[in-house]
Amino acid sequence: MEHPKVAADYLEPASFFDIYNEEDFFLNNCLLKGEFIDQEKIQRPTLEQVVVNHVTFSSCDFNRADFTDVIFKSCDLSNCQLDEVSFYRVEFQNCKLIGTNFDQSYFNNVVFENCRMDMANLNRMNLKNTDFVNSSLKDVSFNENKLVKTHFRNCELTKLTALNTPLKGIDLSDCQFETIDLDRNYLRGLQVNAEQAGFLAQYFLDIKIK
Repeated sequence: MEHPKVAADYLEPASFFDIYNEEDFFLNNCLLKGEFIDQEKIQRPTLEQVVVNHVTFSSCDFNRADFTDVIFKSCDLSNCQLDEVSFYRVEFQNCKLIGTNFDQSYFNNVVFENCRMDMANLNRMNLKNTDFVNSSLKDVSFNENKLVKTHFRNCELTKLTALNTPLKGIDLSDCQFETIDLDRNYLRGLQVNAEQAGFLAQYFLDIKIK
């Protein structure tokens, strides 16, 4: 796992709205802090070597954005459209991403830590070196994905749906879920604990566990 290559102590303070000063909607080498961004719609914005701290993006649309070496700290990106976005060496720390749409995005060296991602859409994606840590992914749509070195650590996965997604090498043993919707055809190689195995046996095979 590669971490964002950003020298946080040397970033220049800036406003997100400075992105409009560049014809190609580009921000780099800066700190964004304490802003409220409401319903902004920008096609193909680019952020490089940026720390975003306590910023709320309310129902924004950043389709086909490019985020490289970016750290989001305590941000709210709920209900934002981040579809077809490229994330490379990006970290989300203590962020709120309820209902956020990541469909058809590309994740490479991405970490979600202590995040609330309930009802988010993560479909038809390529995920490589991606970690979900101590995060809530309740009722998340996680379908038709390609997973390489993707990890879930101590996450809440109740009502997560992962259909048409090969789960070989995925370890859910220290995660929690009351119910989960997986594709029987793609379970081979999935790692679970004994309690989870009992649920899956009952769910797919109608085996009663006493």
